[in-house]
Amino acid sequence: IDGCIYTGPASLRFARQLVEWGAKVRVPTTLNSISVDQRRWRELGVDPALGVPASALGDAYMAMGAQLSFTCAPYLLDSAPKVGEQIVWAESNAVVYANSVLGARTLKYPDYLDICIALTGRAPLIGCHLEDQRKARLQVELPALGELDDAFYPLLGYHIGALAGSRIPLILGLEDRQPDLDDLKAFGAAFATTSAAPLFHIAGVTPEALDPAQVLDGPVPVVTISLTDLLHSWHELNSASDPGVDVVSLGNPHFSLSEFARLAGLCQGRHKHPEVAVVITCGRAVLEQARAAGHIAVIEGFGATLISDTCWCMLGEPVIPCAATTLMTNSAKYAHYAPGLVGRKVHFASLAECVNAACSARADGGLPQWLPAAASQEIPAHV
Repeated sequence: IDGCIYTGPASLRFARQLVEWGAKVRVPTTLNSISVDQRRWRELGVDPALGVPASALGDAYMAMGAQLSFTCAPYLLDSAPKVGEQIVWAESNAVVYANSVLGARTLKYPDYLDICIALTGRAPLIGCHLEDQRKARLQVELPALGELDDAFYPLLGYHIGALAGSRIPLILGLEDRQPDLDDLKAFGAAFATTSAAPLFHIAGVTPEALDPAQVLDGPVPVVTISLTDLLHSWHELNSASDPGVDVVSLGNPHFSLSEFARLAGLCQGRHKHPEVAVVITCGRAVLEQARAAGHIAVIEGFGATLISDTCWCMLGEPVIPCAATTLMTNSAKYAHYAPGLVGRKVHFASLAECVNAACSARADGGLPQWLPAAASQEIPAHV
């Protein structure tokens, strides 16, 4: 359910009216991130004018029988759907991940229709619910690639999403790369930021494209991406010109347990710069798993703040300090949205570079090693 995000009095009135009518969900139902950390919004300095109704909205959906999940990454929960399972999800990155990585079947459902479907147990039999609507309508071929870091996959998803528009793409060139689930999560979130398509296929990687021929139904347009193309998208995501970093923003989408493990390894024995805020958002379930594994103690020892229940698409001041002018993130989704959402410029880079910037309060401004060498070879000599 995405309608649990507080967008004004009408959003709360709608949910409370359903509760007054005795509405109850008929199928297992999870909730997206809400607009505040329900347990800590006062501690975080959130204005009660937002905190009170935003928290009440989450309570209203739970009163209808929805689970207390409060995450934009429901695929990280034990209840994650299986291949071929018919589901109804509304949050864009979750929809794309469910369709593409899990092989479940859903459209991008709008707010309020999502709860109506949960209450009735009925959804339209259209779009990606149908086998023939899941075929690729565009083929994307990648260049030869060197050694990659984790910034590659969100950058690629962002670029391919813009190319695809509303078309479902089949991506060739990653067959031997074995991207992990965190890579696919970052790719999908960035893809969903720039594309209207609810699904992507990666040849040899995603479940329906292990044999790429199975997702093709006749000839489709073919686009070849160069590293120079990716360089242009890199510059789009890096809107900040000032090398200073005031806030490091991690967890869009919500952090996974494996991401916490990696972050803890990068933070071990180090401490952030006193003038940099490091904030990670995650779901409650993953937070408790990471705490039990010992990762949270290391990360909090580094000086980071953990926020659950909400996500960066809903966060602003005072979580982002009023004086902060520049953010750094490893999320292409947030690098795209942050300038409009919170009025700050952004540095986009890998998780390791984000930790380095948290310690130095500066972004090094360099390109990843896999990008400049090949890209410079492709740029015409007169440029």
